[in-house]
Amino acid sequence: MVLHYDVRNGPIMKAAKMALQTGNVNYVLIWVPEESENQLKNLLEKTFCKRRDRKDVQDVALDGYFKTVSRLHRSGERVLYTCIKPDDLNESQIVPKVERAIEIGDVEEIIGAIPPTREGYLRQRLRNVIDKKNYDVNNVAAGRAYVSAFIDFIVYVHNLTTSIPGEKSHAEH
Repeated sequence: MVLHYDVRNGPIMKAAKMALQTGNVNYVLIWVPEESENQLKNLLEKTFCKRRDRKDVQDVALDGYFKTVSRLHRSGERVLYTCIKPDDLNESQIVPKVERAIEIGDVEEIIGAIPPTREGYLRQRLRNVIDKKNYDVNNVAAGRAYVSAFIDFIVYVHNLTTSIPGEKSHAEH
């Protein structure tokens, strides 16, 4: 499966950083299951408090914060958390392209990597993600709907590019 969620520059860690910068837990809350909300809120508050301590204590607190955010997210997917990977460790090379397609709202970033027979459905699924993308950060339900569409789209493209027997992508022609 795609390791992208466990990398330091992945979407979950970016959301965790934004929550720390702004003090708004909702940036990262959308990435964890509802049953973990209180734990995450308490963790963010404790991490804020630790940021006033000595540098070594701050570093430990921040490291623990990011690891716990990733672990909570993985638990919602019922996947075992291992560790946060370096930025350049990503099993799927398509994931950054998919994220870029979502960012700019254009499927052309990934069209060459998928079978031509799936192009219409790919465009439809991307439109679903784009439609959910600009949610109000304080609307956690809308944020979770976006995250769900985001993850579904990435998994869909990843599966298309790795497991369709007998079909070739544009790039293979």
